[in-house]
Amino acid sequence: MTTDEFLTRFLYNPRPALEDPLQSRFGNHPRLRDAAVLIALEPSPTGLQILLTERTSQMPTHAGEVAFPGGKVDANDADPWHTATRESWEEIGLPASHLHHVGELAPFHTISKFKVSPQVAIVTKPFEPQLSSREVARLFRAPLADFLDPQQRSFVRLQRHDALHQVYFMPHNVWGATAAMMEQLVRHLGYGQAANPMSASA
Repeated sequence: MTTDEFLTRFLYNPRPALEDPLQSRFGNHPRLRDAAVLIALEPSPTGLQILLTERTSQMPTHAGEVAFPGGKVDANDADPWHTATRESWEEIGLPASHLHHVGELAPFHTISKFKVSPQVAIVTKPFEPQLSSREVARLFRAPLADFLDPQQRSFVRLQRHDALHQVYFMPHNVWGATAAMMEQLVRHLGYGQAANPMSASA
C-alpha cells in the first residue's frame, strides 16, 4: 500500500466499531493510567512498513513481546501525540520532526490497567535508530501488506471475568494488545476483520 492510498483510506473511511472488551471493567478504575503508542509507517519501494520493537527480556511487563514504541503519559506531556513521540525518541531514536501526524485510533484498555491512545503517523525522513538498551532488544520493519488479509489474522475467544475476550495473533509474532490495535487499524483502512479462528486449547 502506498502512502497516498493509506492516507485516503485512513482519513475518509468511517471509523469501525470499537472493540475494547476491558473498557467496561477498567474505564473508571482508580488505578487506570493513560498511555500512548506510535503506529509509525515508513514508505519503501515495496509499500509502507510498520515500525515494531521487541521488548528486552529484563522489562518488568511484557518482556520479549513485540510492541509499538510508546509508554505511559508523563506529567509534562501536552497530549497523547507528545507522549507517543517522546517515548519513540527515547526508545528508538525517532525524532518527532521526522513524522507527519495522520490521526489516532480510539483508546484501548489493557489488562495491565492502561488506557492506550494509538497515534498514527507517516515517517517523512530517514533516521538512524538509537535503541534503548533497557527497553528495546531490536527494531524491525514489517510490511503493512502482511496484516491486510483477514486469513492472516487469527483470534481465539477466551472467557475472563464473566466476559468474552477476543485475543489476536498476527504475522511477525504480533499478538495481545498490539495485535488488537493493529486489527483496529486494518479495519479502519477498510479490510475485513480477522477470519482465522483458533481453538483456546491449541
